[in-house]
Amino acid sequence: MIESNTPASRQFIVIGWIGAILIRLVVPAWIIFGALQKATGGTPKSLPRSILDAGSTLGVTDHFLLLATLVSIEFVFVAFMLFSPKLAKPAGIVMLGTFLIVLCVEMFGYGNYESCGCFGEKSLSPMAMFAIDFTLLLGIIFIPQRKSACSSNCWNWSFVLVPTFALLATLFTFTTVMGNKPSNSTSTENPSLPPLPASWYPQNISNWLDKPVDEIPLFDWVKEWPIDIRQGKQYIIFYSLTCDHCEALLWEYFEFPAFPTTLVAIPQSTDGFNYDGAFDNPCQDCQKTELRIGVDWIIGTPLVVALENGIVKCATENEEYEAPACLIH
Repeated sequence: MIESNTPASRQFIVIGWIGAILIRLVVPAWIIFGALQKATGGTPKSLPRSILDAGSTLGVTDHFLLLATLVSIEFVFVAFMLFSPKLAKPAGIVMLGTFLIVLCVEMFGYGNYESCGCFGEKSLSPMAMFAIDFTLLLGIIFIPQRKSACSSNCWNWSFVLVPTFALLATLFTFTTVMGNKPSNSTSTENPSLPPLPASWYPQNISNWLDKPVDEIPLFDWVKEWPIDIRQGKQYIIFYSLTCDHCEALLWEYFEFPAFPTTLVAIPQSTDGFNYDGAFDNPCQDCQKTELRIGVDWIIGTPLVVALENGIVKCATENEEYEAPACLIH
């Protein structure tokens, strides 16, 4: 008589359980955590720039709608992983594979190695997220999954549970994200200005070169210019109060600016400024102003703009203080 409960069979059973737990519990929990962070944060800042650009290419200009849609899609794939034994593995492979593609585009296409937005505004680096997602993907591909002992009745239940979970998660996501969208219209301080957007980011910043500031909407949304920015050589620096790169750039090159310099503070949220953790500004001779409150500003800081008689001569987002590209000579 052959003993079925051999060490090899027990090992296969253990591996099968590991595979099942990975695809039915660990991976969906990982995706749910990131999706919840992005949904409750409710800001398009959590979307990678590549996704924002792709949305614009497809004609999606509402970044809050784009965020809600993409997070809802993540929840739909989670629904299959949780409640559909037959489709759990394909759903996990598609979702993790998509994450890896986006991360590759961010790192190698956009040079973004700082934050991927995978867990909202505060996230791990794209490299760290790539390592985790790639490890999980290899796990669900190569670790055998224990076959479900469910009968055909289980499969029938998945037809109920998958759409129910997906619908509830989608309703939660759209309600939460779209509830954070500001309802901006015209500026109350100056009705002649163009309407404020709900969110904005500098798309195709290279197109600013040799254009007058009057043709760039961002300059119209500054609260009040303390000096005439259309005269002579000047710097305009859009910065965040808590930006380490901004602080380093100012200390290195703008403690005693060689040309007139205006610092434009960017509100951290649609509600305004958070002064906790704000750095001490070394540029005492810089003029200071701020962007208007009520917009979700998606700007890589510091955004340095070099002007000459109101014409943009250089503009760089996420300016590096070690080798700045927009210094006037």
